Amino acid sequence: MNKISYLLMNPFSTLTLEDKILIKKLGRPLPDLEITQTQKASTSSPSSFKGRVRKFNWNVYLKNNWICGCDQKNAFFCFVCVLFGGDSTWTMHGITDLVHIYEKIKSHENSKLHINNIFSFSLVGQSNIMTQLSLAHRQNIIEHNQEVDKNRYILNILINCIRFCGALELAGHDETDESKNKGVFRELIDFSSQLDTDLKEHFNKAKVFKGTSKTIQNELLDCMLDVYHEEVTKEIKKTNYVAVIADETTDVANEFQLVFILRYIVSNKPVERFWKFLNPPGHNASSIANCILNEIDPLISDTPNKLIAQSYDGASVMSGGVNRVQKIIHDKYSYANYVHCYAHHINRIMSNAASNNASVRIFFAHLTGMCSFFSTSPQRTKLLDDIAHRRLPRSSQKRLNFQSRGVYTVYEYRNELIHVMDILENDKNIKLNSTIEQAGAYKLRLQNRDFIFWLTIFHKIMPHVELIFKQLQTINTDPNKAKQDLQNFENAIQKIRDEMDITIDQLDSEFLENEVELVPQKKRRYSQSDLSVSTNKKIEALEVCDSIIQQIKARFTFTGHLIATALLMKEHFVEYQKIFPEKLLSDTIKVYPFLEKNRLKIELQVLYEREELQTISEAVTLLSLLSQEDMRDTFQETIKLLEVLVTIPMSTSEAERCFSILERIKTFLLKSKKEERLSALGMLSAEKVFLNNIKDFNERVIELFASKTERGLDFKYCSV
Repeated sequence: MNKISYLLMNPFSTLTLEDKILIKKLGRPLPDLEITQTQKASTSSPSSFKGRVRKFNWNVYLKNNWICGCDQKNAFFCFVCVLFGGDSTWTMHGITDLVHIYEKIKSHENSKLHINNIFSFSLVGQSNIMTQLSLAHRQNIIEHNQEVDKNRYILNILINCIRFCGALELAGHDETDESKNKGVFRELIDFSSQLDTDLKEHFNKAKVFKGTSKTIQNELLDCMLDVYHEEVTKEIKKTNYVAVIADETTDVANEFQLVFILRYIVSNKPVERFWKFLNPPGHNASSIANCILNEIDPLISDTPNKLIAQSYDGASVMSGGVNRVQKIIHDKYSYANYVHCYAHHINRIMSNAASNNASVRIFFAHLTGMCSFFSTSPQRTKLLDDIAHRRLPRSSQKRLNFQSRGVYTVYEYRNELIHVMDILENDKNIKLNSTIEQAGAYKLRLQNRDFIFWLTIFHKIMPHVELIFKQLQTINTDPNKAKQDLQNFENAIQKIRDEMDITIDQLDSEFLENEVELVPQKKRRYSQSDLSVSTNKKIEALEVCDSIIQQIKARFTFTGHLIATALLMKEHFVEYQKIFPEKLLSDTIKVYPFLEKNRLKIELQVLYEREELQTISEAVTLLSLLSQEDMRDTFQETIKLLEVLVTIPMSTSEAERCFSILERIKTFLLKSKKEERLSALGMLSAEKVFLNNIKDFNERVIELFASKTERGLDFKYCSV
């Protein structure tokens, strides 16, 4: 098939690809030719060469890898030019002139057409030169991306370790390989490398990028926070309304910190997302407000009406009127009405009720001291564990609801506590006079009529305080639910007040039965008049209940922007069927003018007439019901109102939870001044569930990490 005679009869261009490849594989034909030529004299040849006989020589084939022969025509041909076309002398007739063959060879091999044919022949069986280059390039990219896969795998493990550590101590005092205190993060990495051969190989071979340095940790934390903020920003863009929650404190490093929380609706349910810790340049209203605005503006600058509420912890600089933080923000975002933390209100109510009565102040002072008496001594705590099998909680001077656990424990285990105090008072091994004196004093206090009286009263009150505090701290709390919970709390306190005579009679009976002694040194029996609870104590107890009830009514009056809650209180639906609350509706429209009044009125009238809706007390539940696909358009204005009410925060519980996170972080990072790192650690601790629901979180962190600067390892994929 590769013979010249065949190729002259069958042009190469007409053959199949398989035949062309076969001809290339067979190569040029190299037959022995029977060419003999007697040289004649010429002007270019010396006369001495006249009559010289020249014959076929194989050196012609050997010196020129493109020359072939045809045994039929007994001539030399150019193999590549026969295939692709060219000078007819070399492709059709052949060369038989042996005298001038080398001149002809040199002339032909320098021709452009011949060179082009050689190039074409080399590509037979291959698509084109770009394909060859592309294949090599593709292979390089594949190898590069395989290396990137390995690098990203290592980085993914590092990210998972950081996420696992969360707000724990990321860095130890000494992270060298010889250190015995490398810190949680490095110890976790070392442990992981024992289980993962790829990670172990990386640490053994890596000289430029190991990924365990504090710098890399901080950069990864920054990237995590950025990706988290991107996700929260997406949610805010989709939601209709947003509320901001801020709380201030001084951390364990004695630095002023402000935690910033965003509340909005996702899938018809309220969520509160930690945003970051802020460190305002000053403690005045202007500095704090500007710090908050710097975070809010980029999120909702194009939709300023989206911000409909702001809630703070009650500090005067935060919540006051003229030129306070809430006023400054309200001036820029007109719908951002201020909502005081309701849980903080409860705390203030109980504080006022206790502080207004000297006997109550003394009672809580002794209760707090008793709790501290045990919490500061492991030996006393162990004795309490052995006898009462119960510990006294650490009391808080700031939060009266925390005192409920102390009240409960002392009330239920009073006899056991008396026994413990008696042992401590008479223990010969105790050398400290102060311990003996305190134990004796607390034993008398536990038997004191006044102490027992107030212990009994607050044992009845405190469970309701703790319950309402928890209810108001729940994320799903909305104004409607808060109002109902507060009404239940008021009713419970009123019931305790109404049953005060029964409570006092029971105490009198117990005093008479047990013959409680005020001063044990005086051995005498007390008369019934001595042992009965005085009228003054009853009056004081009633005053405590009245104080709580009155302050509930005063502090929790739903006026202004919260007046809208009255439109959706289920207990008024029957009343509203008869007489529609026109004034409430008008007041609501004044506060929220983006609501369409006439449409809202019609929708509310329909709701009031539906008996099945009269059992729904929570705005969140009603919102979920009306947001069903077949009803969303029908109740569009009511849904707007419900979304506003659900978005309004009723407490700063999330902010306070974040401060407990901040305290843990700062304990480990006392020397760290970088707020971004604190915020990232707080985010990892506070938003674990949210982060776990971001499926490509680690990949996005890696992409961002790789794009920020050149790395010792390559983390960027190349496109094929």
